[in-house]
Amino acid sequence: MIPQNEILARQSRSARSRNNPRASQKPCGRSGWVRAAVPLCVLTVLLADAAGASAQQPGWVSMAPPAPTSGPTNSTGNETPFLTGLPNAPDTPASLYTPATPTYTCSTPECPYFDCDPRIDPFCLPQPGWVADVEVDVDLPHVSNGIHDTVTLGLVTSRVAVGSARLDWTGSPRAELGYRLPDGFGEFDISYRFIGSRGTGTIEGPGSAPDGPASLVSRLDIQIADLQYASNEISICSWWSKWHFGLRGMDVYFDSRADETLAEAEAPGASGIFERRDTNNVWGIGPCMGLDLERRIGDSGFTILGRLDGAIVLGELHQGFFEVATTGAGAQTLRSNPAAVPTANWSIGLAWRPSSCQALRCFIGYQGEGWWGVGNFEGSGPGSGAQLYTEGVLFRVDYNY
Repeated sequence: MIPQNEILARQSRSARSRNNPRASQKPCGRSGWVRAAVPLCVLTVLLADAAGASAQQPGWVSMAPPAPTSGPTNSTGNETPFLTGLPNAPDTPASLYTPATPTYTCSTPECPYFDCDPRIDPFCLPQPGWVADVEVDVDLPHVSNGIHDTVTLGLVTSRVAVGSARLDWTGSPRAELGYRLPDGFGEFDISYRFIGSRGTGTIEGPGSAPDGPASLVSRLDIQIADLQYASNEISICSWWSKWHFGLRGMDVYFDSRADETLAEAEAPGASGIFERRDTNNVWGIGPCMGLDLERRIGDSGFTILGRLDGAIVLGELHQGFFEVATTGAGAQTLRSNPAAVPTANWSIGLAWRPSSCQALRCFIGYQGEGWWGVGNFEGSGPGSGAQLYTEGVLFRVDYNY
């Protein structure tokens, strides 16, 4: 059974709906509009997609010509970005048509590359420029000549060992020319030096004068050429040093000749040989190096100067041994082999540089020099060899110009 109040409510709603027909049709009208709008939206999207696809066909629209690969362009690389709200990193380079800026460039120096700097080239040291050095040594050479070998004259084989006479005092000039670079870049030097001496004496004995006393004449000739690089170094207090290294070429020659009188050589029981001679020549090239030390004595212009240098010369050794008989017949023995000759030179003395001409320097001192192995021949037997020594007073004049 339905309650009475529910029956009255239903009758009241049906009466209102008949009196107002729009109220009953409103829900139906809204759902119909939605149903009509959805198909229209889908159709619009499909038509737009079809139009975009047809625009890509080559037959519909003519394509624009390709952009030129080179040539002028209106692009400046500073165009306003389209998306201003997003972060935009700077382009490098700003434009593909703009050449990239090089990361390194060589700037033009503000001053000449080689320039005199008083901190590197102080006034107390030799200044940049050409330099000339003239040196004269008053030397007393010594030759320790112990070379010997056998010579066969006719059917007789005899030993030749002449030795060497005492050599005389001699002058040994040396000339040097070089150029000193500024800013402490050092200097290049070329020099030449020679030593020549001669000595006489008498000798008697087997191998030189077996028949009686013979007159002995000995000669010495040395030639040395250097090509070096040197650099001045500033030391603490009043010390100054200079080191140098380079190449040295050397040629050393010495010989001795012993002459007997014809009467002695032709005497009964004599050898019949009146002249015996030996020669020794070694030449080569090798590295050399040295060091100069100088101690300034206040502001007086005087300095104490010392020098030490050495070299090892690699080359070839040639030796010869000769005999001449009273009949005019002669015989000889020649031999040669590679050689390595070490040399050393030292000097110490006093130098003076006048205050009115700092480019000039005068030096006087004492020096010594040695050559070892100048006559050492491999396989020649014990006691065969030669050494050279010199010592004496040294005069030197340096000038920068």
